[in-house]
Amino acid sequence: MDEDLKLVDQTLQGNQAAFEQLVLRYQNYVFTITHRVLPLREEAEEAAQDTFLKVYSTLGAFERKSKFSTWLYTIAYRTAVDVARRKQLAITSIDEDNSYLQLEDTGGESPTDDIFQQDLSEQLQEAIKSLKPDDATLITLFYLHEKPVKEISDIMGLTLSNVKTKLHRLRENLKEVLSKQLKEEIQDLL
Repeated sequence: MDEDLKLVDQTLQGNQAAFEQLVLRYQNYVFTITHRVLPLREEAEEAAQDTFLKVYSTLGAFERKSKFSTWLYTIAYRTAVDVARRKQLAITSIDEDNSYLQLEDTGGESPTDDIFQQDLSEQLQEAIKSLKPDDATLITLFYLHEKPVKEISDIMGLTLSNVKTKLHRLRENLKEVLSKQLKEEIQDLL
């Protein structure tokens, strides 16, 4: 049995420590999703807390048709969108804080490699920042959290073909934005 499902069962039997483990396991992912939709960190944190309250109170309704994480991320995304709609907020796609995007450590042997990785990370952050909130969430789920297309479809309430189409379009968009940013940098160096 899946570890998440064991923790769900234990929680349903009254074991609050099991739910705490689920919260610890997923709190960063849930916050990342809510913060992709909500511009202010405090609002994203509140939406993340609301997500876990909703999950706890409706855990018995979890039908296990999808993975627990898919169900949780769906609640997080919808909670954040609901908050944004209620407050009629201008939705933003990403926080200024670079701590959410982590690139693979390539084992750079020199400070130049580290600077290159940091610059690449900053370029990618800028490109993601230019996307609409839903698009930034989709890119985050697919590339940064490595979620399959089916799971993203469930989380965001989109059809499989819509997710695939959007991913294709967003890849092209990011490629264009990054190419333009890099060309400008190269010209600045000359």
